[in-house]
Amino acid sequence: MDRLDYVLGILRLAKDLNVEVTATRFQKTFFLVQKELGRDLGYKFIPYYFGPFSKELQDDVYKLERQGFVNVEKVAVEDLVTGALVGFKKAYKVTDKAPVVELDEELKSFVTEKLRMPLNDLLRYVYVKYQEYTALSLIKDEVF
Repeated sequence: MDRLDYVLGILRLAKDLNVEVTATRFQKTFFLVQKELGRDLGYKFIPYYFGPFSKELQDDVYKLERQGFVNVEKVAVEDLVTGALVGFKKAYKVTDKAPVVELDEELKSFVTEKLRMPLNDLLRYVYVKYQEYTALSLIKDEVF
């Protein structure tokens, strides 16, 4: 499988589980697959504003969106005081046009656990265990 297959497979699993996959959850799940399962999915992670981040993973999602296989839903996030737009909360969903990719049982079980975990618990886990990836985080104080 190439890395795009993993993106589609994990998003299909999320759809089957009826779990919303935010950009943050997606990044952390792939990060943990590589770190804890030892799977080289071809993504390089760096410390970033919300913890471990892979530009290649983000680019692959947008590539699949252009192909019609993934929908990226964006919800505006505004500053509570000024009302100014500060960014977007993104959620990824696989479309019916996407090919079906089967994940092996070990990967499926691991990813299912991470997808079902409350986001704050997932973030806390990553932030405690992989502190070197949280140096630039804007949300570090909120995670604890």
